[in-house]
Amino acid sequence: MSKVLVTGGAGFIGSHIIDHLYENTDWDLILLDRLSYAGSLDRLAKYRNDSRVKFYFHDFRAALSDSLINKLGKIDVIIHSGAETHVGNSLKDPEPFVQSNVLGTFNMLEASLKLRPKYFVMVSTDEVFGAAPLGVDYKEDDSFNPTNPYSGTKAAAECLAKSWAVSYQVPLILTRTMNNFGERQHCEKFIPMVMQKVLKEETVVIHVDKQDNPGARKWLHARNHADAILHLLKNGLIGTWHIPGIEVNNLEIAQIIADCIGKELKYELVDFHSFHPGHDLRYSLDGQKIEKTFWYPKLKFDEAMKETVKWTLEHKEWINA
Repeated sequence: MSKVLVTGGAGFIGSHIIDHLYENTDWDLILLDRLSYAGSLDRLAKYRNDSRVKFYFHDFRAALSDSLINKLGKIDVIIHSGAETHVGNSLKDPEPFVQSNVLGTFNMLEASLKLRPKYFVMVSTDEVFGAAPLGVDYKEDDSFNPTNPYSGTKAAAECLAKSWAVSYQVPLILTRTMNNFGERQHCEKFIPMVMQKVLKEETVVIHVDKQDNPGARKWLHARNHADAILHLLKNGLIGTWHIPGIEVNNLEIAQIIADCIGKELKYELVDFHSFHPGHDLRYSLDGQKIEKTFWYPKLKFDEAMKETVKWTLEHKEWINA
């Protein structure tokens, strides 16, 4: 393989994919992005004059034109990581999520029929399964139960990708991941938001159930996510794969951040989920399938969290602080 196209390459996860592939392969990297509010070329400033990394401005809610297809040339891998991702935003205005996640995926799948890559990687989410009861870790073939416009559009995008894989032989590697964290994350996400609150000595709202049990996720550094994608590509592992992380509840995450900053955590427990359907208390994926291929996350959670907080404190422009 020699040339990889990454959608959403100026986004948080996309930029970490670019970084990881740049450092661990000799592949040429093309990023496709419309530079929405969540996309920023500042994440990729170090590649500004690097011939291995090229940027094309394109909104994949529109079809890729023949002229753009010709400019891209031979593409060996498409990594479709671009998406609208924030649940709260999807509840306020679902249309951009339908446009980006459903129509955008359709347009990239159609482009793949012209570009004919060796692999089409579709980056999806744990949220397609809906809330996970305590003790339940969803496996790759479990049934969908999306509960908000974001997860519904990602489930629809998965269905499109899987049907293109069968009908048009698109060589699909479909990954589902959980809460990614790391450097350069948009400030609307939980970890940067908590950092903002702690630094300003403001109260952090922690969503809980009626018994005051905090919401929980599995947390994965974005570079571990990128490393798993590279592992699947290098081994030609077509199919559906879960890339989870370490389960930690939201109160514990907030306390870890406050401890790293060296400030007291002020927090309030709020039974948000009972009154706001669509916000799920717990998500969880089973990662046994990818573990059987001998892939394990290289960056350990505790150290990665400390490094993320340290880096962000040194680059407060990313949290508007």
